[in-house]
Amino acid sequence: MKNSTKIAVNELVRLLGGTTWTRTTSSCTGKWSGTTDYGILIDGHIHLFVSNGMAGFEPRVREWIASFKTFQVKKDYYLELIREQARRDNATAISEGLYPVHVLDIGIVSPEASDGFYYFYPYVLIEVNGLRYKHLTSNFGCAIFRDFLAEWIKARNAKATTTAGGVDNPDFIFCNVRFDSRNGMYRIQ
Repeated sequence: MKNSTKIAVNELVRLLGGTTWTRTTSSCTGKWSGTTDYGILIDGHIHLFVSNGMAGFEPRVREWIASFKTFQVKKDYYLELIREQARRDNATAISEGLYPVHVLDIGIVSPEASDGFYYFYPYVLIEVNGLRYKHLTSNFGCAIFRDFLAEWIKARNAKATTTAGGVDNPDFIFCNVRFDSRNGMYRIQ
């Protein structure tokens, strides 16, 4: 591993609250046979997949560092955007007989996550009918990591309110999409 890559990984691990790391490898099978997946094991228990092959390893780590730093700078702005959207969503929810959602915070690191996928993933800490949890969707995650949250919210509001996939009995609305706070989906696991 190049020295510049080690420096980048050290910075990422520090930003994510870790202290130690090791590079992990896993030989691929099937269609990907002959290639290797590379990752980072942080503090001996959090595994993050980084890339297939080393060519994309350092660029991906640097992309994550930039996203993390952008989030740190813009967190308050993002939080206000989400709270403004929640006020709009709650008006729709009440008209449909659903619960209001209370936006408590946003973040991108969840040390309690059972899986590396959820460890470093944008979320919104919400409360719905007395239940608090870290809500996530892939679209919200991309909007945060790529710094286009305002544009994403605007695009969501230009569409009719929809119901998230796999949701049969929604009880709240978040970013113009109906969700079910009781079914265990769309949350940090």
